[in-house]
Amino acid sequence: MATRKKPTAKKTAKATVKRSVAKKNPQSDFWKVEFTINTVYWIIIGAAVIAAAILTYDTNQRVNETYDQIERINAQLDA
Repeated sequence: MATRKKPTAKKTAKATVKRSVAKKNPQSDFWKVEFTINTVYWIIIGAAVIAAAILTYDTNQRVNETYDQIERINAQLDA
């Protein structure tokens, strides 16, 4: 009886991936100023937030003044 040969394992070539190294740019764009539409959006959002803060502060001051007037009137009536 003839013995059967075991199939030989085929070697597969692995694809090597070259890793690219980030090159350092001697002139960084960090300080570069660009005026884009996003800049306009952020300016508008910032102005809206500041306006809301001012409105809230002003309303709070008016409410406190009203309470102070009520307390003064009550103090005069009790006296």
